[in-house]
Amino acid sequence: MIPLPIDAHIDQIVEHVRRSRAAVVTAAPGAGKTTRVPPALMADGPVILLQPRRVAARAIAARIADERGWTLGREVGWQVRFERRFSTETRLLVVTEGVLTARLQTDPLLSDFTTIVLDEFHERSVHADLAIALARQAWRARADLRIVVMSATLESTTVSAFLDGCPVIDVPGRAHPLDMAYAPERSMAEAAADVLAATDGQVLCFLPGAPEIRRAMTEIQQKVGGAVEVVPLHGSLDADAQDLALRPSSRRRVIVATNIAETSLTVPGVTAVVDSGLHKVARYDADRGIDSLETERITADAADQRAGRAGRLGPGIVRRLWDPRDRLRPHREPELHRIDLSGTVLDVIAWGGDPRTLEDAVAAALALLERLGLVDGSGRDPQSATCSDMVRLTSLGEQVRHVPLHPRLARILVAAGGARQIAQACALLSERHFLPPRAASTASDVLSAIDDWRSMPPDVQRVARQFEDMTFSSATGEKGSSPFLSDADFRRAILTGYPDRVAQRREPGSPNVRLASGAGATIAPESGVRDGEFLVALDVRVNAPRHGGVAQNPQPSVDSIRIASSIERDWLLPTASDAVHRFDKASGRVRAAIVD
Repeated sequence: MIPLPIDAHIDQIVEHVRRSRAAVVTAAPGAGKTTRVPPALMADGPVILLQPRRVAARAIAARIADERGWTLGREVGWQVRFERRFSTETRLLVVTEGVLTARLQTDPLLSDFTTIVLDEFHERSVHADLAIALARQAWRARADLRIVVMSATLESTTVSAFLDGCPVIDVPGRAHPLDMAYAPERSMAEAAADVLAATDGQVLCFLPGAPEIRRAMTEIQQKVGGAVEVVPLHGSLDADAQDLALRPSSRRRVIVATNIAETSLTVPGVTAVVDSGLHKVARYDADRGIDSLETERITADAADQRAGRAGRLGPGIVRRLWDPRDRLRPHREPELHRIDLSGTVLDVIAWGGDPRTLEDAVAAALALLERLGLVDGSGRDPQSATCSDMVRLTSLGEQVRHVPLHPRLARILVAAGGARQIAQACALLSERHFLPPRAASTASDVLSAIDDWRSMPPDVQRVARQFEDMTFSSATGEKGSSPFLSDADFRRAILTGYPDRVAQRREPGSPNVRLASGAGATIAPESGVRDGEFLVALDVRVNAPRHGGVAQNPQPSVDSIRIASSIERDWLLPTASDAVHRFDKASGRVRAAIVD
């Protein structure tokens, strides 16, 4: 194996973990913590290693197997949603965050493992935060369980205090010098061509999302010529396309990536980084019940992580495409503070826990779960943030919590009995597959996409089959063909997961609508839902992007509905619900009245 900076500290880390049963390891990018620490801990028993992304889980397991001369799927394996490669002989299992949370809920003591390693914890995803909370309960109940938390840019004292003051081991990385400069006047294509000419290695460019990557790839290819490969790397690609970017190449390459390449993954041969300084951040407006994906300025720790990618092999080049006077926040905001927590609250209630913190976000999540019929809060004191003694899962909620989807989509899937079109719709929406623009008018953008199902990526088709098999078998207790829904039944089913996203056109044929929250929105040109008085807004975006929380456009933004499904007026009076929903034209809101 190639010597790495962390090798000299492995014995110290193992000793601290044995003595204290927990440790926090901070190590600079390139130090080798991800591939060297977990195998060293296997001497005391099986290890489960948490990674924030599917592509990272697969790649890291393969890298460890290659370094150790092991067989992937035997000594070391991986598991992500609906995919796995491990055996009864596996003693190091690399998993994604949702998989670890599900295992902890099924087996609260995590009895199959001796050590839990939470890697890249600085990203502070809601799954990682929930995982460490559940893991600590198991750790306190099991005298032989160990926890190791690792990161390159972690606030280590806070995590150490959470784990009863466990030791912190700080490992320095390689000290390869970086030629770092700011170039706000250069485009991504210009800067990529500049550094490609100044280095013999590969170039890694960071952009916020897939649409920006597609545009930049065309411009970069024009600048660098056909002899250079320009390769994308982002979460919407299928596994084969992601693996292509991670394989060594004899040709010069420019890899254009989102923050998926910021941590954990090693992109071969990179000696230069061009950083846009931007990323996409998921946010949730509890007042309007709307998710948004906003373009914002990255934090200082993320900028350091990206720059570190250039210095792993030797001296590197970094070009930052923002003004050095721009002040970056030091650390990223935890997901718990900014996203829809309904899935997390459902998990906590099922666990028997009490989500007391983040009162506003929890209240919004509980309201949505009650609206979906997944929890019963009839005994809850509205003045209290305490949930565990007063909120219970309904029978529908018990079924939904076992489906690895957002509660909205899981509610639709379970209620539809695993109908094939609904499984396909949930796969499209959960896998973030961007629907192509629609030229023709349609009653539902999702139905139109399903009509072209054969052209969908293999990963999306595979996930749909898994959803169909899982929920149809669960609903009927048998294998076979799932029910087929009429177009109207399909659109009615969609409404069950989005009762708070009803919108009404202001005028017949107008793209301008009023949402159930009372806010205004516009149906985007790419949506084909152009007729009908009422519709459900499945994907609502805030038009004005924010950089570091400050809007570029000072004018008020209007929400844009990219994916919609039309509904009928009488569907707003469900016969199988305790609530009757009526649209109040005066206020522009959907009102709910309890009926006997």
